[in-house]
Formats: sequence, C-alpha cells, structure tokens
Amino acid sequence: MNDYDSENIPDFKPLEAYGLIGDCRTAALVGEDGSIDWVCMPDFDSPAVFAALLDPAAGRFVIRPCGEFRSRQYYEPGTNILVTEFVTRKGRLRIRDFMPIIAERRSPAGEIHRRVEVVDGHVSLELIFAPRFDFAAGRHELRLGDYGVLAYCTAADNGTLALASPIPLRIDGADAHADFSLDAGDVLWFVLDWDSHSSQPVSAYRSQQRLGLARAYWRDWIAGLSYQGTFHSEVQRSLLTLKLLIYGATGAVIAAPTTSLPEWPGGTRNWDYRYTWVRDSAFILRALFSAGYVAEGTLYFDWLLERCVCDDGGMRIMYDVRGSAELDERELDLRGYRDSRPVRIGNAAVDQFQLDIYGSLIEAAFRYHRAGGVLTMVEMERLAAIIEWVSRGWREPDDGIWEARGERRHYTYSKVWAWVALSCGVRLAQELGLDLPWERWSVEAEEIRRQVLERSYNEKIGAFTQSYDSDILDASVLVMPITGIISANDPRFRSTRAVLCERLAAGPYPLLYRYDPKLAEDGVGGPEGAFLLPSFWLVEGLVLSGMHKEARATFEALLRHGSPLGLYSEEIHPETRELLGNFPQGFSHLGLVNAALALEQSPYQSRLIMNAVS
Repeated sequence: MNDYDSENIPDFKPLEAYGLIGDCRTAALVGEDGSIDWVCMPDFDSPAVFAALLDPAAGRFVIRPCGEFRSRQYYEPGTNILVTEFVTRKGRLRIRDFMPIIAERRSPAGEIHRRVEVVDGHVSLELIFAPRFDFAAGRHELRLGDYGVLAYCTAADNGTLALASPIPLRIDGADAHADFSLDAGDVLWFVLDWDSHSSQPVSAYRSQQRLGLARAYWRDWIAGLSYQGTFHSEVQRSLLTLKLLIYGATGAVIAAPTTSLPEWPGGTRNWDYRYTWVRDSAFILRALFSAGYVAEGTLYFDWLLERCVCDDGGMRIMYDVRGSAELDERELDLRGYRDSRPVRIGNAAVDQFQLDIYGSLIEAAFRYHRAGGVLTMVEMERLAAIIEWVSRGWREPDDGIWEARGERRHYTYSKVWAWVALSCGVRLAQELGLDLPWERWSVEAEEIRRQVLERSYNEKIGAFTQSYDSDILDASVLVMPITGIISANDPRFRSTRAVLCERLAAGPYPLLYRYDPKLAEDGVGGPEGAFLLPSFWLVEGLVLSGMHKEARATFEALLRHGSPLGLYSEEIHPETRELLGNFPQGFSHLGLVNAALALEQSPYQSRLIMNAVS
C-alpha cells in the first residue's frame, strides 16, 4: 500500500499508481487515490472531459477518504473491474470502478459506475466533481438537480456530463463537492453519464445488476484463452488490457488510450497514441489468433481490409478508430505530465511513408487465411496490388518504424518487412491457387534478403544496423529471426544480439534503448527511456536459438517492470525504473503475450513464417 494525504495530493502521480477501466469505446485511468484523472468521451480519440493526468487543473472526479490514508489497487479476478482499497485510522473502504459493456450494441453506454463500500469502522469522505470539456479548453456550467448535477459545455455540440449522486452536492465555482461519512456495511453508488441531459436517480441505473453483467462478460471472454502455460496470469491480464484497447464498433485496436505521456520526464517526445497503426497488425493477429481469440482477430482484420480496399489514396500508416486518416497534429495549452511539453493531439506521422506496414498487412492476411478466414476476390486483388507495388517499390527509402522526422533512409526493419510482404504473398497465391506472378515475387523476395544480409550487416561492429551501410545500432533488428529472414542461430545474428545487449543496454538486462538518438538524428532529439518491445523480441529470438533457459530468465526479468496491476508502459526509466510513455501501451502487452506463447512452443512453431522462400 502507498501513503496519501487528501490535503497534500501530489500534482502528478507515477503511472504505476493508475488502473484502467473501459467499455471498448473509451477508457479511464483511475488513480489509487480515488481520482479519475483521464477519460475521453465518448470515444478513445474524443476530447477529454477529465485530463488531470496532463494538468492538475484539467479536470478529475474524486472520491476518497479525508485526511491520511493508505491505498492499493487490484482487479477482480478475470475482469477489468478495478478495486481500490483504502485504509484510514478509523476504518477500511473499497471503491469498485467499472464501465458497463454490452457486446452486441453499437452505441456507447458512456457510463462510469463507482461503488463505495465501508468494510469496517467509520470513514469520512470527500467527493470532487470537476469536469473540464475539450481538454479544459471548453467553458462549462453546472446545474444542480434532485438527483445530482449536470455539467454542460457552453460551446455547441461539446456534450454534457451528468453525475447521479445519492447524497446532496454543492456547487463551488466550476466544481461540485460533497463531504459525507459512512459506517461499516454502508454502500453508495455514484454514476457518471456522458451526454445525458438531466440527472436521474442512481437507482435507475441498476448499477449492481450492471456490475454482475460486467463481471460475467469479462470472465466469459477471458475463459476463451487457450494458453494454460506457466505465465497464464500475466498473459490473461495482458489480453484483458488489450481487449480494453479494441474499439468495439469497428474492431480497430489503438496503441494506447492516452496522449503526450512523455518518453522522458520533462522531455518533448510526447505523442498522441489514441489511434491504430497498421504496423501493429501482424503482432496483433499473432497474439489474438494464437491465444484463441479468432473472432477479435477477424473483426480487426476485416477493418484493415476495408481500409485496404476503400482507401483510394493508398494505405496510411495509422487511422482513427472509425477509419479516418485526418489526424491533424496540434498543441494544447496544458502543463503536461510532470511538466513535459508540448501536449499534442493528432499525429503528423500519419503522412509518413513506412514500407514495413505492407509486410505487416500481408502477413496479417496470411495469418487470417490460415485461421480459416475467407478472402474475397476483390480483397485478394487489392492485396495483390499491394504486393505488386512492394515488388517494384521496396528499393525506395522510407521514414522507418520509429517515425523519424528527418531524412529518409533504407531502414533494415522496413526492408525485412518488405521481404515478409513478398514471401507471404507467394504463400497466399500458392495456397489459394491464384493466377498471380508469385514466381517474380519470389525472386524479388530473395533479392531483398540478399541485400539486407549484405548491406545491413556491419562487419566492423559485428551487427545488423539500423539502415544500409550504417554504424548506428537499432534494437528493431531483433525481429529478424522472428520473421524468418535469418536463422536465430546464424553467427551474424548471434553476434548482433550480443552487441545490442552490450551497447544499447539501458540499465539492468534485458532493458534496451531502441537506438542512440544522438547518433540517429531522428529529427526530434532529447533523451528517452528503455523501449520494452525489443526486449520481448529478444525473448522470442532466444527461444528460436534453442536457449530456453535464457529466454525464460529474460522474460521473468521483464515481468518485474510492469505496474502492481500488471500494466505496462511503452518505456522504462533506465535508472529509476519508473514507467514512461503512453500507458498502458498495447505494443508492450502484445510483446508480452507473443513472448509468453513462444516460451511454450518449439522454435519452429514460434516462427511467423515457417519456411523462407527459396
């Protein structure tokens, strides 16, 4: 448990002090001090109504004990129902937070339910309802009613937010407050309701029934997990977290539910991750299909195919949850998490050229086909056009996986995935019996492989480097044996792994920097933390090398860098071990799931592609 004083709550809590709840439309971060500090309504990429995560003055909804208390958080087993437990000098309190989820409905519920229960003793509490519309840029007014309070933005079409409360509230400026006391056995419910135009009785929300439905939904869903290995609980929590990042209306999977959480305290590497990246598709499909979630994987891939077929401008590297690529980047007038500015929404990287996305898409199509999915001729024709484009355009430089805002290069990671696009294209054409130029694709794939093995390998350093003919190391090359372009036991790759672990080490093994930004000149600059995903790739590479003991030890070391709830950020501070970057980060959880599944398999079963194209 951690110590707090309601009279002296810090402006910014560490990320590990937050739990995530959601309804597969949006998500909220709930602090272990009882404060909801982040939620966008009604969708992941909508404007925030509580954004204290990024600025203490940007809104929150607090229910907590008065004075000094200790607290901890945990999830109800097999669910995304978050429990925060408080201990005071006089009593013990639990708050259960959840969002109702109804799988078959397309419209959002837009509700957050909070169950406040005193377990023993007597507890004095305070409530603070401080909405701030449009990332605190929109002015609002509060209207008290018989059953709570209604907040409405004075600007047009910016929504309303109702708080149903069983206790009287008072308005103090832009906020609503209450002070109350409860004894052992007392239970109160509070409900936040987005876009409701009046406050209604709490009893009308039937919160206890909805809690039971939510509990049943999450436990039924996670019961579909096919993995029963050593790290079952860790895989289960990661999959439950990933499910919270799936936009139920379309199947899109966002990278993270937050924006502008810095990759270094006080730094400028602050980006909006509330979108879905095509690059993630191969890893998402592998995790979902391998874990037994074919329906979720199919829904996501159907959404990808729709982008592929309908986007006349060509595939973009990212989209919002509804499939739009209109993601204009702008800066907000907010203080920033731990005074890290700028605070950005939107993402200018949407206009970049990243060659690897095509390999991710085609590999996802291959996995979809292997899982029993049906590719129509229209879809296959569009995929074939993409493969054909890769066969002719792979020689072009691009912006790379890390979305450098500088000069384009021949990035190794990008070329590897161009090889994947052609290799999987050959397999699809052969297995579906399609009249496509797969022989020529095979020749081009072998040329990419030859070029990568020759021009990306630096004999002097003894490692594959970030780009052709370069001296810059990059942890993204750890994906190479996972794709099958090279054996994990090839002397060049074994040397690469050793060099990366030594020269990109970011604190204790196996934490790694993704590259040295001082050498890479990525157009952003400034320090950053250890990037978690390449370390999970390291685990898979060790499995493929037959080094199972080392792989397991590496994986277990990585598990120590999650939050107490088992949530993972994008990066880790190499010295303090604090969580950095947007949180929780889907890529980190995907890496965990795929690494855990690989540990239970033989090296050959772990490959994305079973045999390299000859």
